[in-house]
Amino acid sequence: MGKTKKLIELDDKAIKILEKQAKLQKRSLKNYLEYTLEDIATRYSEPSEAYKKMMDDMLERTENGTLETTPLSEVLKRYGREL
Repeated sequence: MGKTKKLIELDDKAIKILEKQAKLQKRSLKNYLEYTLEDIATRYSEPSEAYKKMMDDMLERTENGTLETTPLSEVLKRYGREL
């Protein structure tokens, strides 16, 4: 897989916070940012196995007619909010 260079601008306060986090992990700031962003991108690239299992279960219950739902208005009412 190729690599692309990008120039980003961050607030000085954010840089200081990120530098501290990098030091805690014994990484350079650059390495920490690359690692963190790649990790986040990977997590967003495909749903987790638990999520896939939950959705498969919900689809199966929908097909079987056993899925129970609650109207949004009822949920909001339960928590003291109205539409």
